[in-house]
Amino acid sequence: MIIVTNNPMVKEQINQKKAVDFVEGSYGDVLSYVKRRVIDERLYLLSHPLSGSIKPNETYYKTIFLTETNSQSIDLESLEYMESAITVYEKFIKNKQRPNWSLGVLQDFAFVDFYIAQSTLDRIGGDTCSTTCY
Repeated sequence: MIIVTNNPMVKEQINQKKAVDFVEGSYGDVLSYVKRRVIDERLYLLSHPLSGSIKPNETYYKTIFLTETNSQSIDLESLEYMESAITVYEKFIKNKQRPNWSLGVLQDFAFVDFYIAQSTLDRIGGDTCSTTCY
């Protein structure tokens, strides 16, 4: 399993048990990075890139789960999900830019994304973190 995130809380808490591929950048940067890996490395999505029912312009953090395969071809379903997610992201960002959020708001967003990531790990049978995870 591969965990891609721009969330420092996911990096700090989940990285203790699972390898986390940390992206320095925005939600959109995470989507673009995952799409590139789906194409270049023939990875499959384990989680939906728009999971959590949070609009892309209403949060900063995103965590996506992938898996490796032995396939020689690109998983078209994963690629279509990524392209669709990028289109949605661009639409929301174009229509309503994000405000300049305070540190407290960013910490709240980080916790929400972390909670979704932790729940995803629980659902797919992965260990979460070795310390108390709120």
